[in-house]
Amino acid sequence: METSADSAFFDAVAFESGLLTAMPQLAEPIVLDLLHRHYGLKGSLIRIPTEKDETFRFQDDDDTYLIKVSSADENPDIVQFQTACMAHLEKVAPQLPVQRIVPDCNGGLQVLLETTDGSFDRVLRVMRFMPGDLLANHAATVGQLHLLGSRLADLGFALQDFDHPRADRLLLWDLKHFHRMRPLLEYVEDEPKRALAERIFNQFDTRVVPFLDSFATQVIHGDFSPFNVLVDPLHPGYVTGIIDFGDAVRTPVIFDVSVTMANLLGTDADSPWDQALHLLNGFLRVRPLSTRELDALLVAAQARLLLRALITQWRANQLPQRREYLLSHSKSDWDRLFSTAAAPAPTLSTKP
Repeated sequence: METSADSAFFDAVAFESGLLTAMPQLAEPIVLDLLHRHYGLKGSLIRIPTEKDETFRFQDDDDTYLIKVSSADENPDIVQFQTACMAHLEKVAPQLPVQRIVPDCNGGLQVLLETTDGSFDRVLRVMRFMPGDLLANHAATVGQLHLLGSRLADLGFALQDFDHPRADRLLLWDLKHFHRMRPLLEYVEDEPKRALAERIFNQFDTRVVPFLDSFATQVIHGDFSPFNVLVDPLHPGYVTGIIDFGDAVRTPVIFDVSVTMANLLGTDADSPWDQALHLLNGFLRVRPLSTRELDALLVAAQARLLLRALITQWRANQLPQRREYLLSHSKSDWDRLFSTAAAPAPTLSTKP
């Protein structure tokens, strides 16, 4: 049941996630000047559309870089947490294909930009551009899904000992707060969709919330999704790049798995669970989960897919000029949720 406290909590989480307002964009000549002054770089920019950060592909005579400028609505301390996470992985697990931060001329990993346009100063970061094909462009085989799950588990192991003062940030995508996201239901006008959403919320309240404190918890990547994973079918490990730590947070490990599973649920309408379970089998080969965690994961994967649909509905209300575009993209999420909900729930084993 939704409460006024949930509504206030949702507003607080949305604010800290930097999703309440659209910030004015920096002119490209300004970005080029910043790169020259702070990094000694000269070249050309191509803007890449993203949800929150301003993102560019930068090319000089020798190399290609990814440039990110945080929103003025995002606390620089949270950006520094994401940067520290990447630096930790480079130190403790250099074998993992994680995007690398490029230091500025003074050896710093980010540059603070004073601004009067929002609540916080903005943060400029430069990263190595990782070539490769997005997982979103590939129809992965069963074996490749196993490799994908195993690599996610490897990433989690590498982050087990990492900590940061802002690791417990409030994040709209963090499923440990999912049960408090019922205020998003007011943007769902279609009755069958609303009924399905209520059903998933109720299952989450029963099978996940009572056990949150017992689940293994640590800093996770938070968005190991088809648009943040680069792959090469000819590479023995399949995964060749892991990018975008913008959703890193300390939360139960199963919620890291749920992100990737959610992106696979219902992609085959005849067998809506199969691809997600292949991914999970690969994960379990490296990192076991308890029976209780597995039961919660079945609900959490659906909750994550639902959360994406609900946030899209909410964003469509916040940004009426993009409403039609946003709702067209949420249609497939609802279709996949319905096909998954109609299928028998799988029975999971703690061993793959």
